[in-house]
Amino acid sequence: MNDSSANSLAPTATDAIPPGSAGNIALPNVRRIGFDAPLKWLGLGWADLWRQPAASLFYGVAIAAGGAVMLGLTVRLPYLFAAAVTGFVLVAPMFAAGLYELSRRYLAGEPASLVQSMLAWQRNPSGLVGFGLLSILVGTAWQLVSVVILALFYKGTAMVPMDMMIEVVVDPRHYMMFVVYLCAGAVLAALVFALSVVSVPMLVDRRCGLLCALETSIDAVAENPLPLAFWAFIIMLLCGLGFATVLFGLIVVLPWLGHASFHAYKDLVE
Repeated sequence: MNDSSANSLAPTATDAIPPGSAGNIALPNVRRIGFDAPLKWLGLGWADLWRQPAASLFYGVAIAAGGAVMLGLTVRLPYLFAAAVTGFVLVAPMFAAGLYELSRRYLAGEPASLVQSMLAWQRNPSGLVGFGLLSILVGTAWQLVSVVILALFYKGTAMVPMDMMIEVVVDPRHYMMFVVYLCAGAVLAALVFALSVVSVPMLVDRRCGLLCALETSIDAVAENPLPLAFWAFIIMLLCGLGFATVLFGLIVVLPWLGHASFHAYKDLVE
């Protein structure tokens, strides 16, 4: 954690961010939180969701529809389908910037509308675009890793994704592949979570560059490993429920988590 004397926060959260200034900031301090803090974030996120349900649910519909298109394109491509499911979860934080902006405005007492939230990228375009490119890179890398693992370990003949997944789970020949795939996905998911848990809300909320936001996010995880592991579990559980409802549940789950994630960032970063 950095000394408070080195802390350099934004002059005001509502100021526009001048070009070229986003990287000139010291890392802010991160706070220690209680293990049950994620439950508080869920409560605050739920309240934000229903302040303007049409605006929040718009993002849920848009993200769920994008996921449906992604899965639809890979439904007959078993080597890509599973990676598409997990990749969707990995890159989702970037698409929640509008939700972060709504919560930011609610906390600041500023006017908040769907149109204003859609312009969130204007607050820190270089940082948010940089994170978007990083998300694309991570998603692409995971697709490649997934294909390589399947090519090396899969011994069956199923060409339908669901049949392949069932075969992998029940056929002892594929237990090694299942373990390798699960471990690789867990490592990548943990890395993405550590980099993103506060970085995108931070980029929306204050003057900072991408590296500053990423380092602060890692500091927050290092300072609060158990509470944020609990938060990661909650995110996985709720997203899993969303997928179990054929993506319809994600219409509510994703904006709920988006709003809650902004409150997580405000709780974690001074």
